[in-house]
Amino acid sequence: MVGILHKSKLQVNVEVLCSLSSKGPLKAEQLIDEVDLSKSILIEHLDFLYDRGLIGEQNLDDNEKAYFITERGLKMIKVIGPMVREAQRLEVYNLERISRALAGTKFKVKQIEEKKPRWKRIQEFIKDEILSTEE
Repeated sequence: MVGILHKSKLQVNVEVLCSLSSKGPLKAEQLIDEVDLSKSILIEHLDFLYDRGLIGEQNLDDNEKAYFITERGLKMIKVIGPMVREAQRLEVYNLERISRALAGTKFKVKQIEEKKPRWKRIQEFIKDEILSTEE
């Protein structure tokens, strides 16, 4: 059940968000199969995503919950999706390293301008919206 190759935290979180985006609300057991993780590790990621408003929970009954992606989670997938596809195309598998590198850039932006290159907008979004909530 648990994947042989180690997945970064960022990679797992993106996989969870993509699964919820494409397949709708899913129970934890369904997500375990989708992202190929143990239940305890998956629950840590679900808590992380929930605390940041990227997913929501829906009680099905006393013992079961379904998880769904929120509007904020959808926005993140729209921004980070092209970057993930590009990283896969370039055979860059350590997305956590990319995330740390982007977090270390020294720039401050008050407002994202549409005339900026896509990569610059992605960097700014990750730094301002995603990484700032992880600290």
